[in-house]
Amino acid sequence: MATTIRLRLLLVAACAALIQPVLAKNVDVNEDFGDKNVKQPGTKGGKGRSAIQSALEQAASVRVDHVVSVTAGNSHTLVARQDGVTLAWGDNDAGQLGDGSRNPSDRPVMVVGGPYAQVAAGGSFSLGLKADGTLWLWGQMGAGSDGGKKPEARRLNIAGTAVAIAAGGQHALAITSDGGLWGWGGNQFGQVGDGTTTFRPSPVQIGSNFVAIAAGGSHSLAVNRDGTLFAWGNNEFDQCAHDAMTPKEVARGFVSAAAGRNHSLAIKRDGSLWAWGDNRNGQLGDGSTNRHSAPVQVGSDTGWTAVAAGNGHSLGLRQGGLYAWGGNDEGQLGLAGVASAATPTKVNGDFIRIAAGAYHSAAVKTDGGLLIWGSSDRGQAGRGSGPQPHPM
Repeated sequence: MATTIRLRLLLVAACAALIQPVLAKNVDVNEDFGDKNVKQPGTKGGKGRSAIQSALEQAASVRVDHVVSVTAGNSHTLVARQDGVTLAWGDNDAGQLGDGSRNPSDRPVMVVGGPYAQVAAGGSFSLGLKADGTLWLWGQMGAGSDGGKKPEARRLNIAGTAVAIAAGGQHALAITSDGGLWGWGGNQFGQVGDGTTTFRPSPVQIGSNFVAIAAGGSHSLAVNRDGTLFAWGNNEFDQCAHDAMTPKEVARGFVSAAAGRNHSLAIKRDGSLWAWGDNRNGQLGDGSTNRHSAPVQVGSDTGWTAVAAGNGHSLGLRQGGLYAWGGNDEGQLGLAGVASAATPTKVNGDFIRIAAGAYHSAAVKTDGGLLIWGSSDRGQAGRGSGPQPHPM
């Protein structure tokens, strides 16, 4: 008899542990997820599905796994899963989470309007790129000129099929399948690239034959098909390497780039890593805190495959290993016990994708799971914070 009671207690505890995640903030076990034949949990009927089954299904719908795209904004994070589901968490004062509300969340919520193949997070807005090449925006881009703070996704008009997107502080970039380069949004420093400082609510074409883009705090980077790297926008900290309000050549031989608040990173065809701009936190990774007005090589290693840049820190992938450098005041490097790192420093784990927010970081593991760390004052790093990478 005692053994039977113990087994029953263990079964109850196990069920409670399974249900608990869906009782967290912003996940309502009484919410109807679209099946009108299913009654609310706790009622009879529903084709025989129990409250536990419904709760487990809802928990699975917001599970952060099989991630194919990750992006980090100022204080929010988004991921796109392999099945097309898009999840978001963090600050939501402008509706940048896209869940139909303006409530912040330290747990994943479902973005309405998908599925999205790619996502990009800016200052207080987010972008989604669908498989059909259409562009979508939610949240607020600019200082209210786009119609205010809206959690609902609205489609952006662009000629052609978009294949890549990038979101900056208040502006964004896109590349179409024919190599067309487009910009829109906040343009105080000419970061849109059309030669003006006029706010652009809709995409305007600013170039052709491009293959890679990056949008920073108020500057932009792009690489064209022959490997030429271009920059334009705010150059207060030499993050563009020149003053320009239209794409202007920086250097040649590159394949990709990343733009932080006031610094820039780029990878050459030979796998070497280069950096320039603000370096007060060591975010350029050259071992100093000296600002550079032209690209300088980061160490002598090659094999770099991806980079990401935040406010004052940087991330990079090399041969499956994750490296971090720059400021670590909020634990954004994923390194415990250090205030900053002026050269790339290894973070434990094997990763395939990375993202850097203002003061937080995220990385996708080889199995499709996500680890996240750094500041979480608005829930952008989930319920944890500090330098220890933890799963969402």
